[in-house]
Amino acid sequence: MSFIKRIAFLLFAIGILSSCQEKKPKYIQDSGFVFGTAYNFRYQYDKSLNNEIRQVLDMYDNSLSTFNTNSTVSKINRNEHHQVDSFFTTVWNKAMEMNALSDGVFDVTIRGLSSHWRFAKGFLLDTISTEVYDSLVAGAKDVLPLIGMDKIRLQGDSIVKDDPRIQIDMNALAEGYGIDVAAMTLEKFGVQNYMVEIGGELHLKGLSPSGSKWRIGIDSPSEDNNIFERQAQHIIEVTDCAISTSGSYRQFYYTADGKRISHTINPKTGFPIEHKTLSVTVIGPNTMTTDAMATIFMVIGHEKAIEMANSIDGIETLIIYENDDKEQVEVMTDGFRQVMVR
Repeated sequence: MSFIKRIAFLLFAIGILSSCQEKKPKYIQDSGFVFGTAYNFRYQYDKSLNNEIRQVLDMYDNSLSTFNTNSTVSKINRNEHHQVDSFFTTVWNKAMEMNALSDGVFDVTIRGLSSHWRFAKGFLLDTISTEVYDSLVAGAKDVLPLIGMDKIRLQGDSIVKDDPRIQIDMNALAEGYGIDVAAMTLEKFGVQNYMVEIGGELHLKGLSPSGSKWRIGIDSPSEDNNIFERQAQHIIEVTDCAISTSGSYRQFYYTADGKRISHTINPKTGFPIEHKTLSVTVIGPNTMTTDAMATIFMVIGHEKAIEMANSIDGIETLIIYENDDKEQVEVMTDGFRQVMVR
């Protein structure tokens, strides 16, 4: 082979090699149902990892899901023999941390109150009579003594209760941690660019398919804004973070005289919140944290919430509330304002 032909062949081989190196894996999109809600995973990889992620999530579901009658949480609530795993222990430790941080506002023993106020699984209400509402108000005082994380503890590999009637619900952390678990599974396979979404909560890393940061819509907090035709209040552009939103504009019912009963309950008072916070969106380092913080902020209201958010490194928030003139008002941290596109 002549020198010129060798050079030409070498250049051709380099070109083929370069084109192979430049070809990047496509973005995979997987969807389905877990934890009683829908999930959507989008990530850059050369094949679907849906089966691998589901295998981990199913193990997780068997530990912490209240929708799974055979889960560890369900067994605890039925006072049956159980043995906690690492998933449960991680969430339990975080629950204790959030309980202390919020001075008891975050409390996984809330399930007794959720059931009492008819927001536990199996209750679908629109309007209740005045008599039923009055009975709920009176009965809340009887349920309140069963609420409090000081009445329950992790002893060895099982939960011990002061009263067998105490019920726990880890959902305000569990769904968030489930998202983090899915994200960690992707990273074990070397995935660098992904969006993990379960029930509207997100864990994001790297770049979107467009090659830029991920653009995320923040729902407008309106009763008319249903899950099938969602309207965005704002668009944010972020990456390498988690996002959780909690709101009082869904999952509620009315009394006969028009009083709206929110599904967000203050475990310290035993009653649904009555302040006018409509929606809280939290950006933070992981979804387990943002999930819990969104719940806390909803309970304590916008004034205390924005003060608390400004005092915690790595936490940014947008809070939408209704003023006395029934107008929507927004407050947000500086960091949240900086990631807003519109």
